Amino acid sequence: MGGRGRGRGASFTFDLQAIGFSKGDVLPETQAQPLPLFPNIDFKAAALIEGEEQDYLLALKQELRGNLKRMPYYLKNGVRNQSIEKYVTKYEIEAEKKLNEEWVPGRCSLSVSA
Repeated sequence: MGGRGRGRGASFTFDLQAIGFSKGDVLPETQAQPLPLFPNIDFKAAALIEGEEQDYLLALKQELRGNLKRMPYYLKNGVRNQSIEKYVTKYEIEAEKKLNEEWVPGRCSLSVSA
């Protein structure tokens, strides 16, 4: 009745030879220090190409993007519909008013009753 339930009769074993170590080899040391935040870069980025042709291509790209934004199919950020007042809106407005108020020393908005 082997193989039923959890953990009984597991036929899988870990084999060091499968990952390239033989019996009796010294395993590599673990790293005791954290990796450097900014490691050395082996390859540097290619320099930007400058010239009339590149300037012309950049101008064409910017013109294309501008034209795409002026098309009727361009989706803009939605404008909040103020015809429907949400429950939260009232409290957001009150919070903004409180933030914009100037603090006056000696004036307390809390009332303490005994």
